Amino acid sequence: MHNRWALGWLTGPIVVLAIVGFGCGGDDAGGGGGAPPPLVGTATMMGTVVAADDTQTAIPNASIIIQGANRQANSQADGSFVMQNLPTGTWGVQVQTPDSEVYGTASAQVPLNANQTTRVTFAVLPLEIAVPEQILLDPTDVTVDLNGRVGYRTRLVGPDNLALDDLQPTWVVTGEIGTVSPTGVFTAQTVGAGQVTAYAGNAERAGTVIVVAPRPPQITSFQLTPQTLPATGGDVFISAAVTDGDGILLQGVTVRIFAPGNNIIDLNTQVINPATAIGCGGQANCYLDASFGVTFAVPANDNQPSPDGVQAVENYSARLQVTDRSGMTSQSPFIDFVVQGIDQPPPRPAL
Repeated sequence: MHNRWALGWLTGPIVVLAIVGFGCGGDDAGGGGGAPPPLVGTATMMGTVVAADDTQTAIPNASIIIQGANRQANSQADGSFVMQNLPTGTWGVQVQTPDSEVYGTASAQVPLNANQTTRVTFAVLPLEIAVPEQILLDPTDVTVDLNGRVGYRTRLVGPDNLALDDLQPTWVVTGEIGTVSPTGVFTAQTVGAGQVTAYAGNAERAGTVIVVAPRPPQITSFQLTPQTLPATGGDVFISAAVTDGDGILLQGVTVRIFAPGNNIIDLNTQVINPATAIGCGGQANCYLDASFGVTFAVPANDNQPSPDGVQAVENYSARLQVTDRSGMTSQSPFIDFVVQGIDQPPPRPAL
């Protein structure tokens, strides 16, 4: 579970959401069913308590304490809790697990805004784990389409730069812009700007999130390797990274090759990062964020050599086209590549 030299690693967060209300003192019921609406001008906090080393494991009967506000609630059997009529402001919130011999505490600074609800996923660390001192987060600044998703990655770092693997942090999302799953997938729900903050032990790390109205597919990279081939031809590998809030069907990502002789070749792509690609949910072969690729077998140069034995190069171009489920389309710039010709043979040595 522990690896040293964690600081060379990219990371990503797990999140907490926002929508709010105000508060009085006392205990709150853990569940939300049948609760009256919150008082105007107060804040609401709701969420779940899970195990940091297994976010599928809910922690029941955990105490969620708003420090300094005299407010407390207990999580239900499924780890959920709701606290209404809370005072506004940024409050230190601590989670304690008195019934567990395996898990300890979690804490976060939670902004509570009037007439909004802040959603939090508290990830409680195992007692045997060293207290994290740093969180690595990737990405830290993102722009995402409405209804789009961003997969955050994180790594917790303990004393002496010890990597604490396979642990998720507690997440807080401000700005009412969306939600984050316990595994770190942010879903954009409202246009606007906000912040995602990850907490674990003594560490915290924040990133900004801007949610924008739906845009055409965003082609964030487009590459072709190699761009020069010998006269005998060979394979080129074409890859691209694409994001889109409406979702991209696999058949909507194609590469068009412009070959010599005004020939056009269309290539279907495949997802090349299936483990980390973010799907649409509920529809197969649909993606909100994925990398695509295809290999193209380039034929040998078939230009006729000149009388002096020189064969001209053959020029190709490639372009990516992406169409999302709403019908919006984006195209990449062209990438040129060549198949070299046969050079003029060297002159015969003099007799």
